[in-house]
Amino acid sequence: GILSVFYYLFIYEAPSCEDGSQNQNEQGVDCGGVCPVVCSFDTVDPVVVWTRSFEVQKGVYNVVALVENPNIEVEAFDVPYSFKMYDKDNILIAERRGKTDIPARGVVPVFERTITVNERIPARSPSFEFTKDFEWIKTNEVQPSLSIKSKILSEKDGMTRLEVVLENDTVRTVENIEVTGILTDKEGSAIAVSQTIIESISKNNSDLIVFTWPGLLSKETSKIEVITLVK
Repeated sequence: GILSVFYYLFIYEAPSCEDGSQNQNEQGVDCGGVCPVVCSFDTVDPVVVWTRSFEVQKGVYNVVALVENPNIEVEAFDVPYSFKMYDKDNILIAERRGKTDIPARGVVPVFERTITVNERIPARSPSFEFTKDFEWIKTNEVQPSLSIKSKILSEKDGMTRLEVVLENDTVRTVENIEVTGILTDKEGSAIAVSQTIIESISKNNSDLIVFTWPGLLSKETSKIEVITLVK
């Protein structure tokens, strides 16, 4: 009896989701069951729908990857990624690393600004990859209800301008909203992308968001897509 008391007081460690063992009702080691981390065999990898680069001035580019998470009620945070840009000889001319969140069953534009390539010229769309395995977490939360009330695209005075009215349909103030405007041509290729952060929109209120691009578009816009993500 004394040995049993000593064991439970000083040696025994209760099963947990961080003990490196498959116990409790876990489906794998420290994943599934009561653990918030979802086992990798119960998820699928996100899909990179497309990547694009856009020259903002000579030798300076913005790059974008559109990523779709097909998993339901499963999300990931601070996932590291890498963009790489290559010239016509397949020589690496620029790389940018960062981290992004992947919301459950959502689409997230991964946007990096002002990548300098100097005199080099990118010959194709940038490559994009996640550089670490995902740690998927269960979630029951849903993105707040934000709706697009209007989208007006215009070209004037050598500029392209997109005006968007974003409305907060919830009963609370929504803060830190990432808003991305995407223009695509009739082939479905993105021809212009811009992103901004809205600090907050109070309940049952709206905000005017303006995206601008220098110059006129080289192709006719067939679709205007606006993606919102509460960070």
